[in-house]
Amino acid sequence: MGYALFANRKIFYTNLIFTLQSRLDNIMQQKNSLLNFSANISDGKVTVEEIASDPTNFNNYSEYLQGADAYINTPDDEGGAATSIGEIGSMAANQNNSEEYLASIAEMLNTSVNQEYAQQYSKKLEVIENQLDMQQKKIETQLTAAQNQLQAVEEAEGQAIERSTPKYNGVG
Repeated sequence: MGYALFANRKIFYTNLIFTLQSRLDNIMQQKNSLLNFSANISDGKVTVEEIASDPTNFNNYSEYLQGADAYINTPDDEGGAATSIGEIGSMAANQNNSEEYLASIAEMLNTSVNQEYAQQYSKKLEVIENQLDMQQKKIETQLTAAQNQLQAVEEAEGQAIERSTPKYNGVG
């Protein structure tokens, strides 16, 4: 009966360790994916090649691009940059009306606004990464406890087997 109890506990802790290690692997993959995504948006530009090379982050890219578009079209007092963009565009048109000049101003504005939004979005990614770090530490603590319990069960099983085995002292 005792052997069945030890075997049952060993199976339980072995499965628990496997489950916890799988969860740790999943968190590491999420962190790696976020790191790749963060690197791709850091310059404020997202290319089709970046999206195609990172299909695991497709939803993140979609959310980022929608947010960037909303940021450009939302007035400054509501957390966007549309008012500033419009004012700078008007000043540039008043100063020089050539298409080349206006195109270069528009390119500089787009680059600047996209980089600003990327910095804001990176802060959101940092929060997600911190949450993943906390989950990872919690799971690592649980994993250590489960490994210690498995070791204790194995030691107790070994001692029980040793105590239950008859000893031969030799011929008398």
